[in-house]
Amino acid sequence: MDRIPNFAFQLPIPGRRRRAVILPTVLFILLLLALLSSIFVFKVNADRSATQAQSYQLQSRLAAEAGIERVKMLLRESRFEPSVWYDNPDLLHRIIVWTPGGERRLWGTNEELPEGTVAYRFSIVADDPTDDEHFVRFGITDEAARLNLNTATEPQLLSLVQAAVADFEDVNAQEIVDAILDWRDADSKPNGTASDTEGAYYRSLDKPYLIKNGPYDTVEELLLVKGVTREILYGEDMDRNGLLTPNEDDEDLSYPPDNQDNKLNRGLFPYLTVQSFETNISNDQRPRVYLLASEKILRDQLDPDFADHPEVVDQIVQAVQLQRGANVQRKQSESRRQAEEQRRRDRAIRRRPGGTRNTAEQSSPQREGANGEQPGKEGQAENPGSKEEMRRQRRPSNTTKPPRPREGESPNPPPNAENVPRRGDGSGSEASPTAENKDPQVAEPGEGQPAEGQPPLENPDGQEQVPVGEGQDGAKKPKGSNDGQPRLEPIRSAASLFRPGKDENGHAVPSPLSLDLLPVLMDRTSAVPPSQQKIVGLININTAPPQVLRCIEELSEAQVEAIVAKRAGLEKGVAATTAWLVTEGILDLETFDKVAPQVTARGQQFSIEALGYADHMGMVTRLDVVVDLVGPVAQTIYCRDTSYLGGSFPIRESDKEKRKRVR
Repeated sequence: MDRIPNFAFQLPIPGRRRRAVILPTVLFILLLLALLSSIFVFKVNADRSATQAQSYQLQSRLAAEAGIERVKMLLRESRFEPSVWYDNPDLLHRIIVWTPGGERRLWGTNEELPEGTVAYRFSIVADDPTDDEHFVRFGITDEAARLNLNTATEPQLLSLVQAAVADFEDVNAQEIVDAILDWRDADSKPNGTASDTEGAYYRSLDKPYLIKNGPYDTVEELLLVKGVTREILYGEDMDRNGLLTPNEDDEDLSYPPDNQDNKLNRGLFPYLTVQSFETNISNDQRPRVYLLASEKILRDQLDPDFADHPEVVDQIVQAVQLQRGANVQRKQSESRRQAEEQRRRDRAIRRRPGGTRNTAEQSSPQREGANGEQPGKEGQAENPGSKEEMRRQRRPSNTTKPPRPREGESPNPPPNAENVPRRGDGSGSEASPTAENKDPQVAEPGEGQPAEGQPPLENPDGQEQVPVGEGQDGAKKPKGSNDGQPRLEPIRSAASLFRPGKDENGHAVPSPLSLDLLPVLMDRTSAVPPSQQKIVGLININTAPPQVLRCIEELSEAQVEAIVAKRAGLEKGVAATTAWLVTEGILDLETFDKVAPQVTARGQQFSIEALGYADHMGMVTRLDVVVDLVGPVAQTIYCRDTSYLGGSFPIRESDKEKRKRVR
């Protein structure tokens, strides 16, 4: 048998190379499947974690909302007791809302549980104005404890702005105040000397916008005003927790910038509001008695309160008549002063060569056209009846047209009982104190307060202030005087009834009221007309911090300190009205008479900062809510989620928060 050559066994075997290719392919496919599986598992876990995070976030938000509802119930029961809601950790800190397992006995308590136990809680936090570093309040803030941005006067705003910009160089506080006022007023005239605080400035910006010329809707709207920066509005407290944290006291090492003086500059934000107003009712929810009503209505409304003491009603009516008589005397004195000023101007005109009253009137601005030219028939056609309207305004409404004065005779005869211009505008005669008023409810129209959302009037009784004028001899009269006589003040509140009045001969008459009636009258009566249902911008003397109390110009620093020190120990009934400023010896009646229209002893709107969280996770939901107690149930009028600021409060047990009882 022939032997097979050896080269025959060295031929390649079919299939062996094919198995070597398939193995790597299978391994690659398995690796790809494992990678896809890992991606799928990772995505499922991520979705699960996101869902769980959303669940945690929802539950923490619900815990914060539960805290808000708890505060609403607390206010319904104890609105007039600041000691209950101002700083009360037992009721408002670390309160358990829900725990798994159905342990309902723990809900609503602040019991501490073993570490790792799931328990959702809420804390109601607020800034403690007496401390910068260690303490926060576990309570709510009365909006009336802040200065209302829409009614604040220039000196009041300047007081806060100067304190806020004290650490800034080259910042003019007055210019910032002017810009704040120009943003809210309705005109286009700059408030101060700067000419670029109105619309022209805002239209010239890189991203222009229109000036509002209306009331502020939020305090944060100040960031749109010229010169107001975040550092001025929030100061160094960018997280708004009222605590001096390390990053707020390290100069320029971290945001925000600070001066490293170991003191917290809170800026303007904690001391301003746009929500504060008070309804014109007494503490027992009854409409207040209008002091300037007719005598019959005044007696009818006061009789139920003093049914057993009719002599008190007589005393109140007598005091009102004394002050109303002073008002009439003041108006008559004002009218006499204006008549004398008019006679002096007429004499000056007649002394000019060839000067007559008619030539002066023809050259007056009222008779000139838009371009300073005399209007012709076309101008009269554009404004038909304008001359007749001007003539009607100058003519007394209840008298016939006076005869044309003779040459050399003054066109305005000396005022007397039959000829006294009304309110100094020459539109009519002043009614006598005993005349019947057309409106039986209001005895003196024009007396009252500013309309809702408007800045306060310069003169509360609606009359023109007496300017610094000149007498016949050209000498300046003292400001606030009438013909050299002390100015007679209007009725501002019930405190005005305790001032001495004037009799018919101008002699001082002491008030018949005794001081023990002041608390009742401050609660039950008002100089604000009944048609004005809301009084905007009053400051609560029971809760306002010293920074806000200093905005009341009539209060000295010693009086501010005395108010803060005294109010902490007042009983509930004593603190129910502002009369305790007098009865406790803080203010005298004269000062209190000026302060009373600016202050209140109660709050109606409250700011709630609620934190919802759990001990087993780090998530915190932070809600800022303002509620209004327009009735027995609190109404939410503002709500904002401020969780982006962080829950930078010592709220967990591990934080070892320090508690301080302020009240």
